[in-house]
Amino acid sequence: MALCSYCEKPEVMPFKCKFCGEMFCADHRLPENHECLGLRRFKEERGREPEKWIYEPFHAKHKEVPVGRAPSKSLRDRLEELARNLNTRTLLYVILGVIVLVLILSGLGAL
Repeated sequence: MALCSYCEKPEVMPFKCKFCGEMFCADHRLPENHECLGLRRFKEERGREPEKWIYEPFHAKHKEVPVGRAPSKSLRDRLEELARNLNTRTLLYVILGVIVLVLILSGLGAL
């Protein structure tokens, strides 16, 4: 059992503030309810460098993302990408599937 850092009330399941790291009861869990110094510090830092926090859709770093459908890749490029992304289990299943298919087809040819 922990004590609330603001009112010192015993709390079975305390909340930890992500700004100051202190433990609080349900009544004081929000930064605004316990006069959080960490929140004040966060707001001051955010005010010093607003370009890190403000989303600008026409900013150069956001222009790289194409809008709409991407141009189609060649078959070779798609197969190479697929081969790079295959994990071991999927590759094993594909190989086993090909082996089973060959065995089935060779068995049908013997009939």
